[in-house]
Amino acid sequence: MCIATNIARRSGSASYYARLAVPKDLREVMGKRELWQSLGTKDAREAKARVCAVLARWHAEFTNLRRRREATADELASVTWDHYQNEIQNHHDHRQRLPSADQIDAAKQAARTRIESGDVEEGPVGFINVVADAMLLDGQVGLDREFRARRRHELERHLAVNETVLVNDAVREVIHREGYAIEEESPAFRDLAHRLMRVEIEGLRRAEEQDRGDFTGKPLDPILNAHRASTAKVAAPGEGVMELFDAFARENPKGVKPDTLRMNREIVAWFAQHVGSTFPASAIDKRAVREWKQALGRFPIKAVEVREFRGLHFKKIVIENDRLKRPTLADRTINKYLSALGAFCQWLMQNGHLETNPVDGMHLGKDRRPSKIHPYTPDQLNKIFASPLFVGSQSEDEPHKPGNVHVRDHRYWLPLLALFTGARLGELAQLLASDVRQDRGRWIIHVTTEGDPSKVIKTKGSMRVIPVHPTLERLGFLSLHAECTGSRLFPEIKPDTRGSLAGHYSRWYARYLKRIGVKDDGSVNFHSFRHGMADALRRAGYRDEEFGFLLGHTQATTTGRYGLLAEGDLAQRCLMIEAVKFPGLDLAHLWLRC
Repeated sequence: MCIATNIARRSGSASYYARLAVPKDLREVMGKRELWQSLGTKDAREAKARVCAVLARWHAEFTNLRRRREATADELASVTWDHYQNEIQNHHDHRQRLPSADQIDAAKQAARTRIESGDVEEGPVGFINVVADAMLLDGQVGLDREFRARRRHELERHLAVNETVLVNDAVREVIHREGYAIEEESPAFRDLAHRLMRVEIEGLRRAEEQDRGDFTGKPLDPILNAHRASTAKVAAPGEGVMELFDAFARENPKGVKPDTLRMNREIVAWFAQHVGSTFPASAIDKRAVREWKQALGRFPIKAVEVREFRGLHFKKIVIENDRLKRPTLADRTINKYLSALGAFCQWLMQNGHLETNPVDGMHLGKDRRPSKIHPYTPDQLNKIFASPLFVGSQSEDEPHKPGNVHVRDHRYWLPLLALFTGARLGELAQLLASDVRQDRGRWIIHVTTEGDPSKVIKTKGSMRVIPVHPTLERLGFLSLHAECTGSRLFPEIKPDTRGSLAGHYSRWYARYLKRIGVKDDGSVNFHSFRHGMADALRRAGYRDEEFGFLLGHTQATTTGRYGLLAEGDLAQRCLMIEAVKFPGLDLAHLWLRC
C-alpha cells in the first residue's frame, strides 16, 4: 500500500519503506534502477517523518556520484604533495607527544629515590611497580623508531612487488574526498597507491633524519620535486590574499555592512589558509577555487566553536573532521562562501590583479532536496511548553530542571513569540519597546531596522508589520511590554563576538531542546517555529503568496519600513493572525499562571 510517492510497503512486510528511482544517468554506476530502505515503523505518520532523512542521504549520494571526474596530472601532483605535507605534520605532532630526555631522566631519578628510601613493597612486583613508569618512558622513543623502520621496510618491499594493501584505505579516502572516477584494482588506483607509498617513505626518511637532529632534509623522490617546482608561488610584499583583502575592505566598493564585511573576511581567510599564506592573490585561478570548494564539502559547521578544532589550520580541520564526522557545510552555505570570495575576486579583476573572475560559474547547483528543518509536531510543542522553563524551573541558571522558579525573561518569551509570529530569532531578539505599539486599537509588532543602527534584517522585504496574536495578549506579552523601562524589549540579551543578538540564545536553545528530550538530531531548531507558522496559515486556508508578507517573503515596501497600514490592510493581517491555530497544542496551564 503506497501512502506517498516515496513511501511504500513491500509485499509480505507490515513495515513502511523509503523508495526512490535512481536517475537514468546513474543507473549503470549504481547497478540498480530503484533504491529501497526500511523505515523501521508500521505507523504511517512516523514513516512520513523518517523518510525525509533517507531521501536527503540518497540525493547527497547522487550529487557525489555526479561530481566524480577523471583526475588530471596536476591534480594528482597536488594530492601527492598534500599527502607528503600531512605525513610530515603528523610525524611532527607525534614527536611533540613523545617524552623528552629530561622527562625520562626525571622518571628514572624518581624511581631511584623511592628505591633508596625503601619506599618499595617487598618482592619483585613492588620493584617493577616503582620502575615501570621510567621503563615505559625510556622505551617509548625506541619503540617508535623501531615501528617507523619496520613500516618503511614493508612499504619498500610492497612497492617493489606492486602490492598496495598497506595504503588501500588511504587511496579510497582520497578518491572519495576528491570525487575521482577511479575504480579499485584499476591501473589508476594502483598508480595513486604507489604515489602515496612513495610519499610515506619520504615522510619516514624525514623522521629518521630528525631523529639524528637533522631538520634540513628535502624530498628526493621526483614525484614530489616536480610539484614543488611547479607550485613555487610566493607573493610579493602587499600582494598576498589577505593583504589585498584588507585593501578591498577599506575601499568597500559595494558599501556592505561592517558585520557582513567581517564575516566575509573570515571566509576569505579560510581560503587563504587553504592555498597557503605566501600564495599571491594574482595566482587565484579556477583550480584553486575548485579545490577549495571540494574541501568546503568536508568542512564542519561552526568549526571555530568546536573544541577539537580550536587553533587548527583549515586543511587540518578538514582532515580531523574526516575522523570526527561532524555535520558539514550545506550546499547553500558553500555557495555563500563562494560568493564572498567571488566579490573579492571581482575587485581584484577590476584593479588589474586578475584577468577574469575565477569564481564565475563555480557555484553549486540549487539544492532541491527536502528541507532539513521541519516544523514541530504537536507532541514536540506540548513537550516544549510543558517543560520546566515554562511551568517552573529549579533556578534561573538551570531552567531545564523542574522546580518552583518561574523564568520570565527572553528565554521564556522568544519561543512563544516565534510560535505566534513566525519571525526569525534575530528579528525578535533585537526588538525595541517602540517596535511594539497600538495602531487603531490593534497591537502590532513592527520588524524594522528603524530606531537603532545596530539592528539588521535578512532582506529589505523582511521589514513588516505583524499583529499580536490574541494568545500572546492572554499570556501577558503586553504586560511585559508595559513594564519595559529601556529601549530594548529584551535588554538582557547580549551580542556574541560577531555582534549578533541571536547567537548566544540559538546555542542555548539547542542545548535546552536536547536536555528536555525534544531534539536528538538536526531536524528541529528555533527556525522550526517559522515553518510551523507557515503550516498554520496554510491550514487556515491561505495560499503561500497570500501570507508571504507576514513572513517577510515579499519585496520591500514603504509599509514595511515605516509600519503605516491602511485600515483594510491591518484588518486583513489581523484576520490571518487570529486564524492561526495549532491543533493538539494545549497552553491552558500557561494561561492559569497569568
